[in-house]
Amino acid sequence: MKRSSYHHGDLKNSIIKSCHKLLQKKGASDFSLREVATLSGVSHAAVYRHFQDKEEVLEILSSIGFDRLGSLQKKVPQVLGNPDEYFVKLGLVYIQFAIKNPNYYRLMFHTKRSDESSILKRSKLKSYAILVRGCRFYLKTKRRKENHRSFALMAWSLVHGYSNLCIETDFPETESKTLKKSKLQMAEDILRFAI
Repeated sequence: MKRSSYHHGDLKNSIIKSCHKLLQKKGASDFSLREVATLSGVSHAAVYRHFQDKEEVLEILSSIGFDRLGSLQKKVPQVLGNPDEYFVKLGLVYIQFAIKNPNYYRLMFHTKRSDESSILKRSKLKSYAILVRGCRFYLKTKRRKENHRSFALMAWSLVHGYSNLCIETDFPETESKTLKKSKLQMAEDILRFAI
């Protein structure tokens, strides 16, 4: 077996990087820790010295996904003079993330866990908090009286539902041809209708 050139302390990160590569190519259920070990250039047993099981690896990958989504949403500038554009861009970032990373997205949102790790819970809450703060900023800037948490749930339901349609069905693709608009242009229209 060909060994990778990693330092001993980097083995855990090397394994996570291999998992990331496999997740990008396959769904979470379609790769094994044996494949991860081979890609990392280590023995199967070495993987189990760092991770209890595949479920632990998937939780780490899921938390990485939430962290990446949150960091993309944080980059959307809050502009006092144009809160509508901010709201639309915040939603489009979510949808683009889902379309570009369908296997991560499925892992993050389609996997129910009865006993989540504190790392995953924290990543989820941080990601959702960005949306809640964004909706509070939007409503306050527009001088609207709706509850920002309820508005955030509406906004999340909207982008989450559209993202699922894009990943799981052909419907947005067929509508996009009929309307002569890209899926993202249609997403932008939907977000504008919501405000």
